[in-house]
Amino acid sequence: MPKKLGIIAGEGSLPRTLSVNAKKAGYEVYAIGINLKAFLDLQGKYTDAKLIPASQALKCFNYLKEHEVKELVFIGKVHKLWAIAQIPFLDEMARTCLKRMIDLQDNTFHQAIHQFAEENGFKVIPQVQFLQDLLASKGHFTSRELTSAENLDIIYGFEMAQKASELEVSQMVVVKNRSVMAFEAAEGTDKTIERGCKLARKGGVVVKVAWKKQSDKFDLPTIGPRTIQTIAKNKGSVLAIEAGSTFIAEPEKTIALANKLKVALLAL
Repeated sequence: MPKKLGIIAGEGSLPRTLSVNAKKAGYEVYAIGINLKAFLDLQGKYTDAKLIPASQALKCFNYLKEHEVKELVFIGKVHKLWAIAQIPFLDEMARTCLKRMIDLQDNTFHQAIHQFAEENGFKVIPQVQFLQDLLASKGHFTSRELTSAENLDIIYGFEMAQKASELEVSQMVVVKNRSVMAFEAAEGTDKTIERGCKLARKGGVVVKVAWKKQSDKFDLPTIGPRTIQTIAKNKGSVLAIEAGSTFIAEPEKTIALANKLKVALLAL
């Protein structure tokens, strides 16, 4: 019997990359795009795929069971405000899962989905199993040297981001002159960068970390070309990420763009 992998795909390039790597490892890949953009972002890199709204849990599970899929991975961007907007459209199975949640914090949501999937016969596997090569290691990826002020802001930014992560409030902060300009909230990464860098005026330092209780099966922090473009467009100067727990999507393109736009990129 061939090995089979199910992918619940959000937006972005990671689901496509994971699918390609899984096929290289000998898996048949059955992907579900949770919205039209997610489905189109897969670009045909699968054995079979279907567009099923995220609100339709029963249809998702039935599709995977129809293809005798046992292993399942959740990967790709899911905008929190978009996900909340789907609540009125949840099918009965999804509503059952929702009722178990004491709040809508990310980790609460992930734990409930993980438990629910395994109760329905699926083994949820870590995202890094097929994306190990995208995981950031410690080091500076760009050629521009940091200023002394930027180094101080990076240290301060990591301290603030880790405190916010421990409280399950935020995974990202924008700082300038050792002062917080913005914490990431429900609006997401790009809007937070825009807001924080606007307040910083010029030279905002962006720091992104994992949750203190980060699951390796859901929503590992991810940066890519769009992140770099957003920072540069809003006159930011640095993106510092947490090594060992952050994906760099399209790494060659991301690093080349960071060098071109003079955005320092590093992992600590």
